[in-house]
Amino acid sequence: MFSNPNIDLRVVRPFYRKRETPATLLATASHGIALYSPEAAATLTVSPKSPAFNQLFYDPAPPPSLICPQRWAGIDPESTETLVRLLVHNHITWHIFFNYKGFHNHASHHLLAIWAMGACGPVIEATYTQHWEYQRPAFESPGHITHSNFYKHLGDERYYSAYLTFFTTQLLAKGISECLEEYVFSTASNFVHPGDDDKEQPLMLSRFVSGAVHPFIHVGYGAEFGLLGISAEGLAMNAVHPQVPGLLDRLWFQGDISKPDNKGSSRSALAILSLLACDPRFSNVKEVDRGIMFAVAVKEYGSVIREYVEMWKFDVTSGAGIAAAVEELSWMNSVIYGVGGHISNQRFNADFHLMHLLTSSLFLPSLLSQISKFSSRQILLLTYFTTSLALYVARGRSILDIHAFYQGTEHLLHKVPGTSTSPAAGTLPEPSSGLAQTPNTWLPLIQSALVHPNEHLCKAQRTLAHYSSLYGTRRKGWSAAPQGRIASPAELAREEEAESRVGMKELDGTLFLRIAILTQNRAAWMREGEAEGGWDFHGFYPPHDA
Repeated sequence: MFSNPNIDLRVVRPFYRKRETPATLLATASHGIALYSPEAAATLTVSPKSPAFNQLFYDPAPPPSLICPQRWAGIDPESTETLVRLLVHNHITWHIFFNYKGFHNHASHHLLAIWAMGACGPVIEATYTQHWEYQRPAFESPGHITHSNFYKHLGDERYYSAYLTFFTTQLLAKGISECLEEYVFSTASNFVHPGDDDKEQPLMLSRFVSGAVHPFIHVGYGAEFGLLGISAEGLAMNAVHPQVPGLLDRLWFQGDISKPDNKGSSRSALAILSLLACDPRFSNVKEVDRGIMFAVAVKEYGSVIREYVEMWKFDVTSGAGIAAAVEELSWMNSVIYGVGGHISNQRFNADFHLMHLLTSSLFLPSLLSQISKFSSRQILLLTYFTTSLALYVARGRSILDIHAFYQGTEHLLHKVPGTSTSPAAGTLPEPSSGLAQTPNTWLPLIQSALVHPNEHLCKAQRTLAHYSSLYGTRRKGWSAAPQGRIASPAELAREEEAESRVGMKELDGTLFLRIAILTQNRAAWMREGEAEGGWDFHGFYPPHDA
């Protein structure tokens, strides 16, 4: 590993720059530096073989489909030009990890999220400046990546720059759809060696959902906004991420799909979540180091989780089938994060890792829109479903009590802090009503999230607002189990008991607003005068003496 004797490799933020230093695009770029120092970042130029950046970064494309997040009002030429300029600066100047612990550079996520939510140019500029303060400079890899040595350096972050160059070339030649197929979903990119030892396999799809699902999220941004530069960063990030042995089932990669699979159970993802939430086999999950908890959960509970994954049937051959599968996963991960974090008479436990299940689910439709092979769509959905359940278990399998959640959040629905206005006579429904102050709670939520310094808050609120717009009309009881499930009387009784205990029939379209308010309360309404809050990291594990 390249090193600088003046840098402490153990700390979370080994680099620091004064915020007042302008974050302008340098005349020279940084892929090519050998030392991790801010001074070295401006010394060497990009190879003349590098493509023009206007081939990688440009005005974002419209959303790929109607179930993808739509753009908020407020986007204008200034905000868009600022966005593109800073995405280029981020691309050429910084490594994908901002430290030596594998913590991800979130600058592009933050910028794209608030741009899509209507932030103005100066807010986008200020947002990037705070990321610029602590990023780790890019550096030249020890060697080039080619087709012949592609698998040799997987998981080695020193080769991020080389993988970035490789994927840039591939994306410009083939596009994102073909690159995803070849380097993420193909059998050859996951199982190339005979035998059952996963540690000897590339397992590129398992890398895609590792590290709190970050490669999935990053490539998802590229797919949503049509930016090849972001897709290249995400695929390069994926290549230097660790694999997760045991996560993928080889059987998923066998055979083609030509029609929907309607055989067996018709259980929804929410029904399966209810069963897992009540399964005593997960009642005593032990806390382990957060860096390995996901891999440990897959190793220790993978076979049981696989039982539940195999219950889920969905249609990948039609737009309606894809929309239904995406909706199921969107509700499921919202419940895991939001309902699971609500504990009566306690502060909302805004779990940092489960929040990533919520925010990653936003990119399912954008990624699926780029995948034409039915079998690859199925592999992605099965892998994501497995990942969601495994991470839920890894964090201690929080108790899900939807009835208590709704009771405990009813008073929040139209309650936001901040300076009151003075509605004039004739204001609807009447000037003294709280609804005259806050007729749509989403608007102050988004306003506050846009200027909040935490890069994850805007992503969470953007996700929840999108789900509210798509699924807000759902009434209580919409998620009731369908008639005609194929199961024994004992199995049906167990399923009905689990869904009753969790309270699935209580779910309605207000779920997302309730979670958004809880999240904002935990992170703090800084625009309205509250001191910055944060996320929670202690999980939901039983007491050590239990």
